[in-house]
Amino acid sequence: MTERQRPLEHKALDVFYNDALKAFDAATCEAIAVSQSIGVREAVAHKGHSTYVFLRLCRHAKSIICAAPRSRWTRADFTDWDFGNVAGHGRAILEGYLLLLYLIEEPGSQFEWSAKINVMFLNDCTRRIKMLTNAGVVEDVKKLEVDAEELRGRLLSNKWFTALPAPTQKRCLSGDNLTIQSRDELLQKAGWEKNSFYAIWDLLSQYAHVLPISFIRMEANGRGSGLENDTDKGYTSQLMTWCTETLVAATDLMAEAFPDTAAARLGIKSKFNPGPRANRPERRK
Repeated sequence: MTERQRPLEHKALDVFYNDALKAFDAATCEAIAVSQSIGVREAVAHKGHSTYVFLRLCRHAKSIICAAPRSRWTRADFTDWDFGNVAGHGRAILEGYLLLLYLIEEPGSQFEWSAKINVMFLNDCTRRIKMLTNAGVVEDVKKLEVDAEELRGRLLSNKWFTALPAPTQKRCLSGDNLTIQSRDELLQKAGWEKNSFYAIWDLLSQYAHVLPISFIRMEANGRGSGLENDTDKGYTSQLMTWCTETLVAATDLMAEAFPDTAAARLGIKSKFNPGPRANRPERRK
């Protein structure tokens, strides 16, 4: 079927995809440029830790823009239309933004910040223990178990933490939680509607893993095949739209925390390296 013969809805989807790709490209450029403009500098703890989370958002955004068909970021003699190529990275951007929002908020006291960071460290320690236990690395597990108890001791001696409701303390001390606030509380802080978020989250999770929704309706030469099709194109368009909004909000937070970086936000003309040739800073002679 020629381009002129294609149904109108296909053409409308093409427009949606191209617009979504362009907007996400600009958002990714600005985010990376701001991240690189921050560079290495002294900063208060909550802002400093936030730069690492923001960098991870930038890396996931770069993975999406490099995998997206028709992207100027990569050159290939074929296109691969598979929503699964980007779903996991999209999910990481959404959850990463919630963590960024949590960390970058100015704490009310040093005790509050200490509680937040030690809960995060305990979560990291607990996850490493589980991973290394399964790998059979016994000596490293023993060291981490000592570290975990030390972190619990710090939390139990923190007057801000011990003023929290008992169920919250128990949840945090288990090491299973990354943040003191629940995800639902962070969604409220982000201004995201709960049911909409979980609908998106569940869709992305199906494709980040090999779950039935990701394969049960695959079609020969269509959905899930890698060939151009409306389903993968539509899902990818919508994902880039969600991620554009999230990435812009994250970049706003970083530019507010580091005001001098705002000048780096030049849309698709932002300068950073490595990246497309048009975005590379000019070399000084």
